[in-house]
Order: sequence, then C-alpha cells, then structure tokens
Amino acid sequence: MERFDSEIEKFVFDKFETSLRDFDLTLKIEDKWETALLRRSFDLVIYKGSTPLVVVEVKSNLMNKNLLARGTDQVRSALSITNARLGVVTDGKQFYLYDRSKKDDDFRPQKFEIVIERILNPDKVRIRKKDREDVSQIIITAAKEHLDENVEFKHFIETKSFISKIKFDDRTSSYYFSDVGVGISSFENQFFNKMFGEFTETEVCRYTSVKTIFDMLSHLSFRMSGLVGMNDRSEVNYVETYLNGVERPLIKEEPKNIVAINQRYITSCTKISKRDDLTLWRLYSEDAKGVCLTFDVKKDKLNNHVLLQKVKYADAQGKHSELDFLKKIKDQVELVTGFKFEFRKIGYWKHFFKPFDYSIEEEVRLLIIDNSKVLKIKSDWLMTHTHSILNPYMDFKLNSKSFPIHLKEIILGPKCPEQETNLVQLQEMIRRKKQKKSKSSLDSDLKKLKVKLSSIKHYR
Repeated sequence: MERFDSEIEKFVFDKFETSLRDFDLTLKIEDKWETALLRRSFDLVIYKGSTPLVVVEVKSNLMNKNLLARGTDQVRSALSITNARLGVVTDGKQFYLYDRSKKDDDFRPQKFEIVIERILNPDKVRIRKKDREDVSQIIITAAKEHLDENVEFKHFIETKSFISKIKFDDRTSSYYFSDVGVGISSFENQFFNKMFGEFTETEVCRYTSVKTIFDMLSHLSFRMSGLVGMNDRSEVNYVETYLNGVERPLIKEEPKNIVAINQRYITSCTKISKRDDLTLWRLYSEDAKGVCLTFDVKKDKLNNHVLLQKVKYADAQGKHSELDFLKKIKDQVELVTGFKFEFRKIGYWKHFFKPFDYSIEEEVRLLIIDNSKVLKIKSDWLMTHTHSILNPYMDFKLNSKSFPIHLKEIILGPKCPEQETNLVQLQEMIRRKKQKKSKSSLDSDLKKLKVKLSSIKHYR
C-alpha cells in the first residue's frame, strides 16, 4: 500500500499513474537516494527500467513564490543526484517543467498534457561537434592541473582521435567514452590504465594463512573472489565519497550491470620488496602464523580480461591527484554542458584506490573479467565470512600455462605452528604433487616451487 505525506502528493501520484499506466514506466513515491554526504528522499521519481527519467517535487501552493523557488532548487539538486532528464514542480494544479537538454527553458509552466507528452516522447538531445570539443578540452585542462607529470597519459588524451571517443547516451543523459573494444582493451579501460601507468614489476607476493596454501596445493588451484564480496563498507564507499557522487546500490542497477559486476574477480598481492616483512606478517598472515607466497608475473598472460595493477593511495593530506582529476571532469562537464560525464568502468577501477592509512601495504591487485576465453576449473558461490554476502568465486589451475602469476616460493611465517616440521611436510607434499602431475600431464607447473622459513627470528 502506497504511503503519502499529504493528500496533494496522493492526488499528484494518481494523476501521473493514470496517464502513464499503459506505458513501460515505474512510479516510486518517497524514493530514497544516498549521497556521500546525506540521504535524500524525493516525492516521486518516474523510472524507465532502472533509469530515473523524471523527478517530481510536490508543493502545497505554487502561488507562493517562495515555495516555487524552493521546489525548483530541490529539483535541480535531485536531477544532479539521480541524473534524471526531466524535473517537475507541481501543486497538482500548476506544473513547472525543466528539461536538462534545454537549459534556457528553465521551469516554464506547462499544461499537464504537455508534461506527459514530454515524458513519453522526450526530444533527442543533439550533441554538436563543439560540445564534444568542450568536453575534450575540459579533460585536457584537468589533466594539466592534476596529472602534469604523467606525460604518456597526456599524450594519450591529446591525440586527434580522442574526441571521437566521447559519446552521448540519450537514455541516461550522460556523456561517456566509446564502448568499442572488449575487456581491458576497451577505450575507457585504456584511459584508466594509462592514467595509472604501466605495471612493470616481474614478481609479486601475497600473505595468507597456512590453510589457504594447503588448499591450493591439495587441489592445485588458485581461488579468486567476486568484487561484491571483497568489499568492506569503507572501501565500497571510498571513491564515491571522494568524488561526492552518489553510491548506486545494487538494487538500483540494471540486470545486465549485475551480470557484469559479478563477472569481475580480484585477489590482493603486494610488491616483491614487501616479501618477509614483519608488519605485513602481523597484519595479513594471522599475526605471522601464516605464509608469504611469492609469484612470478607472466606478462604475456595479461590480456583483455586480465589486469595486474598497483593500488593508488592518497597522500598524507588525504589527496588523490587521479581522483581530483576525475572529479574535475565530472564537475566541469556538468557545469558547462548541463549533463554528467559517466565513467562506466569506475565500478572496478575504484577498487584500485585506497586511503593513505593503507599505503604501507603497497598493494598490487589482480583483476580477471570472466568470459568464455578465461580458462577456469570451477566457478560457484559462497557466503563471505566477514559480511555474510553471497558472492561468486572462480578457481583456476595453479601455475597453469594460461594463468598470469605463478607460485614459486612459500615462506613460513615467524610464528607458524611447528615451523620446521611443516617446512619438511610441505616439501614432501609438493614432491608428491609433482609426481602425480607428471603421471597425469596436469597443466600445473610446480618445478620451481620452493619452501623456506622466514628470516625473521625475533618475533615470537
């Protein structure tokens, strides 16, 4: 049963519902949105699929000019938050309409029939070459301000073909980068990849538990978890909070986006210089009771669906030059054009940004986008231990020819239980796995895999 704050709200809802009931639109009263700074609730939002199309603000009497001014301000703010195309302020008798594509036609009074016609048949937004040039110049100027030392990236965005990659989506009323290309080679992914800089390390390491390495060797597998279940609350909101944008919860995503999100898998490593590091032992390996795993990077296996990249950390003042760059683009494009710029791949690149407090990790993350070309041995679902989130996972063959990182060394932590005994037993386990592999021709190269003890002797 619908709940209304006033009889006028109910009257307005019924009026719109009666006129729109035969069309593929959804009406939501008191629709709640959460921004980085506050929670907002809008009187009525009209959706086409999962995309907000119209925000309606209801006031008691628009003959009162103060109420009208307040209503128009609230709708402008709501359009910025929801990215809806149209805004309406009404008291049930008068209807003031605003179309973001017609900035000069600001909240003109319209007959209700005209409002309905504009909702059902919005004019196509005509983007001129100059509009794309304006957006391109905003990006170039923002790069000079925030990423001036990244010469390769500036060259990338200053090429003649760059402007042709800037598109406009009538459905979402947003600028975006061309979707041409698949996986990591898509244009926007290359935009982010060059912004981060090429990954040049040849080795990485990872801290984990003895149980994890036991399972890896038992099944000759390497497990990666879906992005949704990897997140703690602080990490989920970090980039959205920094950019002062709106966190779009899963429940508001389109089904195709839910599918895409759950095809992204991640695992966390760190720079090889952090191997056998006491601080990381204590933080990420059960207070040094676990293991540190060293991997060779197989760069020829990094492709359209596999990305290995360093995490970008804020500076000591909490500033990210890369996020300031993105924020400048978003703010300026909306200010100049009236429309947002939508970074459609930010959903997984946001997992490569962290606060300064974590910079000691010097984290490197492996991201795999699942598709038919990614060779896996198993995929299924589990319930995450930390947050009880249903989450997909994928198991890959350990040290297979197609996997981008190969395990080459296991270091037993300073406080690993029965350290010397487990060293011998791990070596024997690996020897038997090598024998089994040679007999069955398994694609799991363990020839170079070694086991040793941590060189740290004083932490007990």
